[in-house]
Amino acid sequence: MDIRELRYFVQVARAGSFSAAASHLNVAQPALSRQLKKLEEELGVQLLVRHGRGVEVTEAGAVLLGEAEALIDHLRQTIDKVRGGRPSFAGQVALGVAPTSGLLIVPEIYERFRQCWPEATLTIREGISTSLEEWLLGRRVDIAVLHNPMPLEGIVMRAILHERMVLAVAPNHPAAAEGAIGFGDLAEVPLILPSLPHSNRRLLERAAIQHNVRLNVALEVDSIPLIKSMVKRGFGATIQTFAGVALEVARGEFVARPIERPALTSTICIGMPVEARTAWLTLELSRLVRTCVAGLVARGAWVGARMVEEEPEA
Repeated sequence: MDIRELRYFVQVARAGSFSAAASHLNVAQPALSRQLKKLEEELGVQLLVRHGRGVEVTEAGAVLLGEAEALIDHLRQTIDKVRGGRPSFAGQVALGVAPTSGLLIVPEIYERFRQCWPEATLTIREGISTSLEEWLLGRRVDIAVLHNPMPLEGIVMRAILHERMVLAVAPNHPAAAEGAIGFGDLAEVPLILPSLPHSNRRLLERAAIQHNVRLNVALEVDSIPLIKSMVKRGFGATIQTFAGVALEVARGEFVARPIERPALTSTICIGMPVEARTAWLTLELSRLVRTCVAGLVARGAWVGARMVEEEPEA
């Protein structure tokens, strides 16, 4: 094998498809496919599983992906040393974020990442938590910021933030009273919620089962902007973190009522594959994410949130 084959493999694995990788590399897709097939034959293992939506890395592919990226980065640093320059740390790392939290954290993360490692490449992928979980398992992302994630085999989850959930409703809606609302009283409120397995819906359904409450789901909509639009029109209420509706509350478009008896808390975690704990750039990005989140909370930019005390790394 040669370094070009490894570069091609890394790009295909990261992009999740041959067409996207071929476009990025400016290489014909059939030629790219032949190179990857040749690499698999040389190693005697299957590295990629091809399906209708693109490709996923196999277990052997995940091992090679980490090693190949380290090797490519080491080669770049060696070239820098030979030329008498500074090490460039020109690695590649992919971060997955959910839409709401992504809007808060990505600009600052990108700015600081670029300052610290100007030669490195940061890829941002946005999706709901279930998509982020799938991308972590498929090694499409190195780190993901997830809301209320499920335990995943081979993925390390670290809680970093707790947020109170609120009932968000238009000011002219009958449920727009002042003060908190009991969780049991939600049964009387027509709700507009994302469908399962959205992370917020999973959290709500678990709490409803635990407290014997039947939620009054009037409409399922799998788009947060569309849910907000329907709530503004008075078709029902929704349940979000306060940070997720803070802008609408400030503009007078929503009333946000804290949920009590019991309080409903959303947890944000940083997830990464077990093997990524030895990848330098991935660990640095993980620390940067936590630092940026802590800064937002301290400045009051992440409204209604509190940091989780950091656990010592194993």
